[in-house]
Amino acid sequence: MKRVWAFRKDAEAVSPVIATILMVAITVVLAAVLYVMVLGFGGTSTTTPTATYSKSTISNGQTITIVSITKTDVGWDDIKVQLTDGTNFAEWTPATTDLDGGAATSYNYSVKALGTLSVCCMVFDVGGNGYCSGTDYFRVYTYPDATAFASSTTYTAVLIYEPTGEQMGTGVSFTG
Repeated sequence: MKRVWAFRKDAEAVSPVIATILMVAITVVLAAVLYVMVLGFGGTSTTTPTATYSKSTISNGQTITIVSITKTDVGWDDIKVQLTDGTNFAEWTPATTDLDGGAATSYNYSVKALGTLSVCCMVFDVGGNGYCSGTDYFRVYTYPDATAFASSTTYTAVLIYEPTGEQMGTGVSFTG
């Protein structure tokens, strides 16, 4: 009987240590779960930044300047440039690696069909850092001998934040 009593006495002495370890482990797990729920794993934000734009006419198209953006760390990989004529749309997907040249960098993306138009898009990262910022801009244009933007059609250019699929602001409209 003494051995059983001795065993129980040892078990009672160990119980507070086990209880403390369990409490610490539970606290760490709950803190980790709370961190992931509130801050995530450090991935792309699911809040769509807002951008404001200005436009200027160029030969055969428009230059759309990003005047301001509510987030400073939006990589070009998270953005699509979209142009619509109210019925059709063309999209270009800039790549951060195309635009992080360390100085003012531009990249001319492939021709896309917008209804009967063949439209080009060139993106300019003024800082050359691979992030979309105020003063960066893009150009949508047609080739000189191709069909031009129609004066009877309203076109809208806007950036789309790919993680959410939402527009970054209202974009800017123009006619041909």
